Amino acid sequence: MHTGTLFRVYWDLLTSARHGRLCHDTLWRVADWAAQQYPRRPREATKVAKRKLHQIHGAYVRQLDLRRMGELVGALPEAGDAAALEAACRAILACHASTRERLAFVEELYPALFALTGVPSSVADLACGLNPFALPWMGLPTEVRYCACDIDGRIVDAVNALFAHTGTQGVAESRDLLASPPEWDVDMALLLKTAPCLEQQEKGATLNLLRGLRARHVVLSFPAQSLGGKGKGMRRTYAETASCLAETLKAETQRLDCPTETFFVLRLAR
Repeated sequence: MHTGTLFRVYWDLLTSARHGRLCHDTLWRVADWAAQQYPRRPREATKVAKRKLHQIHGAYVRQLDLRRMGELVGALPEAGDAAALEAACRAILACHASTRERLAFVEELYPALFALTGVPSSVADLACGLNPFALPWMGLPTEVRYCACDIDGRIVDAVNALFAHTGTQGVAESRDLLASPPEWDVDMALLLKTAPCLEQQEKGATLNLLRGLRARHVVLSFPAQSLGGKGKGMRRTYAETASCLAETLKAETQRLDCPTETFFVLRLAR
């Protein structure tokens, strides 16, 4: 491989306004892939790298109102004012289509999940997006350890601000699940609406990730419909995906259907 092209593409991604806040491992991984496609044509390699990053993350961030999110995080109310904090977190969750859909059932979601798993004392929220802002509805113990990761540094900063503001014993970090899977030892790992994106990048990535997780329970979720509202066959297709994963991992599985999302709770054999 032409290392000069690799470093050129990586530098172009790192210094770009659109991609510069993404996890460095992600930028390096995509730059490496692009340099292999065009080892002696750095301009073409950079173009395909940016297209790949759009597939991985651009479509997501296009649905995210970053300005509104930043304003709301910067004005979080006092942690002791539960009603005001819930209202602020609800507004932040509404800043992205994926978590906005979940608002319709967020009050019932975590009690239903914890009825299947027990209330966890430690959580890993993988490729978390804005999901940690659902903390007011999780009913977790005050001493909970909440570990979160995402490839977008702006989201990581926002989640860390939430943890600091609420006194949560948590940390969010920039991490690429394909390049550097976490080694957190937790009661529950959340992988919400993420598996399809992982599989698009690398076939078998979800299974490889789950095999390495140190968690008693994993909560996988899949969209029941597209953002355009089309959902024909999606529940059935993803149920088959979850069933195959559980069978391979020898994991006990329970299912929870919600209006726009299907959740699968896997109890991993450890």
